Amino acid sequence: MKLSAAVLTGVAVFASGVAAHQVHGMLLVNGTESPRWKYVRDVASQWPYGPWDYPEGSDFPKTPPQTDIYSTNITCGRLAFASAATTETADVLAGSEVGFRVSWDGDGEYGVFWHQGPAQIYLSRAPNDDITNYAGDGDWFKIAYAGPVNNNKWLLWPNEHEWNFTIPKTTPPGKYLMRIEQFMATYVPDYTQWYVNCAQINIIGPGGGTPTGFARFPGTYDNKDPGIFVPKNQWVNGGAVPDDEMRLLEYKAPGPAVWTGE
Repeated sequence: MKLSAAVLTGVAVFASGVAAHQVHGMLLVNGTESPRWKYVRDVASQWPYGPWDYPEGSDFPKTPPQTDIYSTNITCGRLAFASAATTETADVLAGSEVGFRVSWDGDGEYGVFWHQGPAQIYLSRAPNDDITNYAGDGDWFKIAYAGPVNNNKWLLWPNEHEWNFTIPKTTPPGKYLMRIEQFMATYVPDYTQWYVNCAQINIIGPGGGTPTGFARFPGTYDNKDPGIFVPKNQWVNGGAVPDDEMRLLEYKAPGPAVWTGE
């Protein structure tokens, strides 16, 4: 399903550029795609972009980003905890490949990562493995990072539909929230755009590892942190800096180091 030109024109009246956003509502396990919001906690629409303006079943009103990294919406997305009880939990073998797919963007279903910038994956174990009642307010450790491939291009931009990565083989077994954050770092003070979603997964395996380097959301990130507030030559948007002056390879992501299971 694609949004009509008339719909997009109407949206533009309310918010310039709103179409260039996305949500990641599909979990991938060893390349197999799940239905939208089956294993990923559904998120609320962003008003005033109401459902009456869109075709039935459209997730377009859910695509606007989080801009307040101090809000609880930065944990798993806009009001995501409200859908925890209706979200299923996927069994995942430690050491296997999993991923997130962009389920909707400014052009409709099966979209792409619209914004230039990095992405990271975090895991957080649900206390007592009670995933349904876990809001994600505990500790998170990082297991994957998608950064720049050269001084002018990010791995997930442009035209990438999904991102696959590996669950460390020694991850302690149990039920986890798995969080994707893809964001637009910027040199504009106190303004970034965050695209955040969480899947519910049950990791099965021998364990044996001890995750290190923890973060909390909200709580760990600050708008002035390096990797969130960046120099202009690490911000690829609108030709602010000539290509030959870009330095994306100097970018350092926020948060702890990636835990690989070692």
